[in-house]
Amino acid sequence: MDKINELIAQVNEADAIIIGAGSGMSNAAGMDFWYTASPLFMKYMKYYYDKYHFKGIFNGFYNRFDSEEERWGFLL
Repeated sequence: MDKINELIAQVNEADAIIIGAGSGMSNAAGMDFWYTASPLFMKYMKYYYDKYHFKGIFNGFYNRFDSEEERWGFLL
């Protein structure tokens, strides 16, 4: 219990709290379009899914597109 009280005191005294988060936090927050062909991904990226069969935004970053225009269309 002393450690919990010490943590509470440090948080209360802090000017700011920095939270380091990786992919797990965004996925837990519902932003799974980065990793899977989620409904949100399919809503906006179905063309790329149908043509290139990659699932999720991250996989698209490493995809070889047929043209630079198509690549930039995906990135934007």
